[in-house]
Amino acid sequence: MNMSKQIRTAILALMLSAGGAGPAAVAAEAGAEIAALQAQIAALLQRVEELERTVAGTAVLHERITAVEATNERQTDQLAQGLAATTAMGWARNVRWKGDLRYRHEQFEVEGVTSDRVRQRIRARLGLEAKLSDTLAAGFQIATGEPGNPRSSNATLDDANLGKQILLDLAYVDWRPRPGLLVTAGKQKQPWFRAGTSMFFDSDVNPEGVAVQYGGRSGPFARAWGFWLDERAAAADTNLLGGQLGYAFGSGVTVAAGYWDYGAVADRQILGYSGAPAGNSTYDCGTQRCYRHDYDVAVLDAQWSGQLGGRPLTLFGGYLENLAVSHDGSGYDLGLVVGRAGDPGSWEAGLLWQQVEADAQFGALYESDFADGLTQGRGFVLHGVWVPAKNVNLRATYFVNERSYDRPAEADYRRLQFDLNLKF
Repeated sequence: MNMSKQIRTAILALMLSAGGAGPAAVAAEAGAEIAALQAQIAALLQRVEELERTVAGTAVLHERITAVEATNERQTDQLAQGLAATTAMGWARNVRWKGDLRYRHEQFEVEGVTSDRVRQRIRARLGLEAKLSDTLAAGFQIATGEPGNPRSSNATLDDANLGKQILLDLAYVDWRPRPGLLVTAGKQKQPWFRAGTSMFFDSDVNPEGVAVQYGGRSGPFARAWGFWLDERAAAADTNLLGGQLGYAFGSGVTVAAGYWDYGAVADRQILGYSGAPAGNSTYDCGTQRCYRHDYDVAVLDAQWSGQLGGRPLTLFGGYLENLAVSHDGSGYDLGLVVGRAGDPGSWEAGLLWQQVEADAQFGALYESDFADGLTQGRGFVLHGVWVPAKNVNLRATYFVNERSYDRPAEADYRRLQFDLNLKF
């Protein structure tokens, strides 16, 4: 029973009670009061009904408000989830992963030193590059390797299955303040142009310092760099300063001239990397050996890329000379590559002749596979590549070289490599 019915019942009881209390005179005297009371009660009932309607409306409104709040909470959660997903997708779009794996079967022979040595090697590299803004990016890469050998990221399968070492191979920041201009700081890829398959420099060496590059795929280009090779507490640091100017013509011809100035080398102890001094001239300086010369190396490169019989063809050549010495300071290479290993089913084959005298190039950056990694070497390098599937290629390389030619220690050098390369 609601409140208005309860009030009506009470009024009826009151009227019955008053009517049965006495004679008509009492009823007449109370009539006016009862009428006034009835009017007040009627007004009160109306107000009660209005209040009930208000309460009912308030309940409906409360339900509606609760429903709206629940909807808002769901929408807020959905918005937060969508924002998180969008942020994650944006982060993923700005990060590029890359990696590769190589398995190598290798056998080599050095006349009078090593007879038909055979070994298996692996190389694994994994890196990423993150785009921080329209002009700024950062990257790093880890790789297998040996701590004392900057010219190789291979790991030999030996030592009774001992785990292989992983080293920091790259760590750099790229800044592109304007189109065509790149500034890189850190441990980075070699910034200079190198023609064809030239082996004046070892491609596994990742120099450390700052480099600036200007230019695009065609037209003029310029490179400059400052790298550190050895930090010393009590003497000048061994470093590398240099630059390169070149031009890429629309006809497929590219020419470049560069200068590599290796500072604080002469009369300093040889650097402690595996294979040092890599054929460079040295002398006894107390209990150690020191470099005999400085290395101010000028390099000229030329390359032409085109078609022959419907197949890609590249012809190239280079010349280098150490301007700081009067003898044993020059070298050159000539080569060609037919085909281009790219899409599945494609192939290429190449031939290189190279000759480098003892002090033409600083050994710490010289190719470690050619002539056993020593300057004062010459000979041919043949290679072939076939691509059986996407991101997979098979490569064979054969070195037919002379080590320490025109010297008492001259020796024939043969090296054969079979590589399975996978990229991801």
